[in-house]
Amino acid sequence: MMEKIFERIIMPVDGSESSKRSAKKAIYLAKQMKVELIALYVVYIPISAYVGAPYSPVIYTDDLEIKEIREKMNKEGANILNEIEQEASKLGIKLTKKIVEGVPDEEIINLSKKNDLIVMGAKGISAIDRIFLGSVSEKVLHHASSSVMIVR
Repeated sequence: MMEKIFERIIMPVDGSESSKRSAKKAIYLAKQMKVELIALYVVYIPISAYVGAPYSPVIYTDDLEIKEIREKMNKEGANILNEIEQEASKLGIKLTKKIVEGVPDEEIINLSKKNDLIVMGAKGISAIDRIFLGSVSEKVLHHASSSVMIVR
């Protein structure tokens, strides 16, 4: 029997095609390595949602709108995680589902431990965020203490 190289596999997902591909790989790896699999969805509400666009004369969101955005994203996250759970259960893999609110790369890094493997897609949902913020996968790759597998 192979020694456990990793304790757990952390699988951040956002519903993008890239994250669906990485989820399939993570499920397969968890089965082969017989390790715990954690699917993570991060509800991310950028600061611009609270204050409006820069130089905008209109502050266009109020607390009610933020609450609605938060609820919609939580529901979307639950749907994505349930879909992945169904895929995992077909292979007999038990999946732990987590929905947290925060900055995606920070939440992924906070959840992971040194002996974990993070399996994630190369590209997420938002191209505009990537232009301004750098990609989540790039930040995780450079700052996580655990091993990271980027699925193209």
